Amino acid sequence: MTQTQAREDAVNPKSELPQLETLDSEVSSVATDEVGTQTAASDATDRDIVKSGKPYGRILLWVLGLLLLAMGGYWGDRWWKFQQTHVTTENAEIRGYVSPISAEIPATVQEILVKAGDSVKAGQVLLRLEDKDLQLKIQEAEAALVNAQAQLAGARDTVEVTRQINPTQVGRSQANLAASQSGIQEAQAQILKLQAQIKTKQAAVNQVQTEVTRTQADFQRYKFLYDEGAVSAQQFDLAQAAYNNAQAGLAAATQGVAQAQAELASGQAQLRTSMAQVNAAKGQVAETRVSGQNIIVQQDRQKQAQAQVQQAIATLALARQQLTYLEIKAPVSGYVGQLTAQLGQKAQAGQPLLSIVPLQTDRIYVEANFKETALAKLRVGEKAEIEVDAYPNETFPATVTAISPATGSSYALIAPDNATGNFNKVVQWVPVRLVFDADADPQHKLRLGLNVTAIVETSN
Repeated sequence: MTQTQAREDAVNPKSELPQLETLDSEVSSVATDEVGTQTAASDATDRDIVKSGKPYGRILLWVLGLLLLAMGGYWGDRWWKFQQTHVTTENAEIRGYVSPISAEIPATVQEILVKAGDSVKAGQVLLRLEDKDLQLKIQEAEAALVNAQAQLAGARDTVEVTRQINPTQVGRSQANLAASQSGIQEAQAQILKLQAQIKTKQAAVNQVQTEVTRTQADFQRYKFLYDEGAVSAQQFDLAQAAYNNAQAGLAAATQGVAQAQAELASGQAQLRTSMAQVNAAKGQVAETRVSGQNIIVQQDRQKQAQAQVQQAIATLALARQQLTYLEIKAPVSGYVGQLTAQLGQKAQAGQPLLSIVPLQTDRIYVEANFKETALAKLRVGEKAEIEVDAYPNETFPATVTAISPATGSSYALIAPDNATGNFNKVVQWVPVRLVFDADADPQHKLRLGLNVTAIVETSN
């Protein structure tokens, strides 16, 4: 015998405790009226029996009274046992998970493919929107991506060329610097050599000058003696030849010194030229090194170009993703409700257009509020039966899955304050969630918001 049958045998189908108590009082009053009526009838019958002389009528009346008393005790016992093993509440309703469907982007409603109350499957197209500017945005994003990719390719080529050319330029400038420094050393060595030669030739000039002075004095003395006839013409000629030779040697030595000085001046000019070349080579080396540092700048530009490419890719992906938003699909299977979309309507992003209400058994549940006095009997996992007002002759099996950690008034916008001095003790209600069994409603007859009666078996 099921819980409902037992309950129907014990009390009226509506099993709330106050109603049961009212029913009990009504039964008692009816029984009292029946007993009073039976007593009056019995007295009249007794009088008739006494008058008629038949005692069997009184016995029959007593038997009927005892039978009614036994039946009342039997049903009262069943009602009492039911109250001990079950808790019941009519403060309950069916709830579920409603999926609101809204537009992801501003667009115009072009086509409505469903009607209110239609059954839809997950992924089914519900609405089609239109946005003529979206395709242009995609083309713009594609062009921006191509431009960014070209800039990235140019930045990469610049970095690669600089990386290949810079070492060659640095090596060449360093070689030029080394050659210039070598030229300075050679010029300095040549200058030192020429200076030594000049000193040597100057010493020779001085020596020749002494010889010129001596031969000149001899020439003048021999000329005086020759004029006096003191010496022969041969001796005079020898003195004159010696003097002329000394003068010629002085002229040659002087010319050698002048030539050495000219070479020294040329060597000094070459030294200055080599020093200028060294400075130029140093500047070129510094410039090539700075050019090497430009690789870092160019690499930063390459990274910037890469970031621009990524940004363009993201912009294009977003535009293409928005294109998919023009078809609105059902996220879950269920039934269409709250269909407010109209053809030609300009829908804004986030604007609700319809709702999907899943009526599968695992997507709906019962939110039942039990009195706090029944909380001691309730446990998670206890079996229950749900009576729906819309279907009075059916019950739906369910299971207690959660008991709220707080009473319903604790979640109120303005919670009660018992410290104000106006305390009135009121029985609190505790929300309890009951989930239907898997095969409780195969036809999906249950609807969200329906009033139900929850009967939980607490015997276990």
